[in-house]
Amino acid sequence: MRAEDFILNGCLPDIEYRTNTPEEIVCPRVTRRDGVLVVYLHNERAAAHKGFVPVAEFLRRLARREPNLACTGYRANGRQTTISFNKDDRVTLSPRLQAWLSTLAAPREGKSAAVVGFLANLMPLYAHEDRDGVWCARSLQDGTLILPVDESDGDEARGTVRVHWQGDAARQSQVDGDQIATLALERYVRLHGTGASEEAIAAELWFMARHFHHKTGCHVYLPELPEPPDATTRLRRKAAEIGQGILTNLLTP
Repeated sequence: MRAEDFILNGCLPDIEYRTNTPEEIVCPRVTRRDGVLVVYLHNERAAAHKGFVPVAEFLRRLARREPNLACTGYRANGRQTTISFNKDDRVTLSPRLQAWLSTLAAPREGKSAAVVGFLANLMPLYAHEDRDGVWCARSLQDGTLILPVDESDGDEARGTVRVHWQGDAARQSQVDGDQIATLALERYVRLHGTGASEEAIAAELWFMARHFHHKTGCHVYLPELPEPPDATTRLRRKAAEIGQGILTNLLTP
């Protein structure tokens, strides 16, 4: 999902503003300026951009809950009106826009972003993908897209992520990132350890689980996985027993 996905017929219908009398529902107007889709912020008309702000930037500012943010919409009679986001009782955001704003607001150093970044590094199962400045993880198997979320409203960060199943934004859900990571790590280790013994694969998976915790602060769910008998096993294994690529990942700080 990107900013342009929220534009329909020259407006942002996922944002509804209930006006004063006569009461009606107004949406932010979107126009094109120098080839860029923009909304107009009349209280910034004296700025260098003359009030015309790209839609993607406007949504990022909305996600940050910027004080006094306001844009322009038009009533049915063509008269301009101000959509003020300070008036929470008058503004309604669609569920899908709320989900996207949560992704835009996700802290880059948060657990959610750390889980997404870890998954994106599990090549060739996943790859990094930039969505309007937000780094996500794209499954190279079925196109599923994994995005970070803003967990600041909760009691504590859990590493929750948003999943667009098979890349379809209409089929999305929030899940604990450690659950996805558990499945991904098992596949990743077996892929890179093709031909290795089950003992070596189990040891590699144990170290990868520790590496995941070091990187994200989260724990994968592998309750029956035993600790390798020798803590130096990782460094003593022969290159023929486990892939050099996975060793490089493990030894990365």
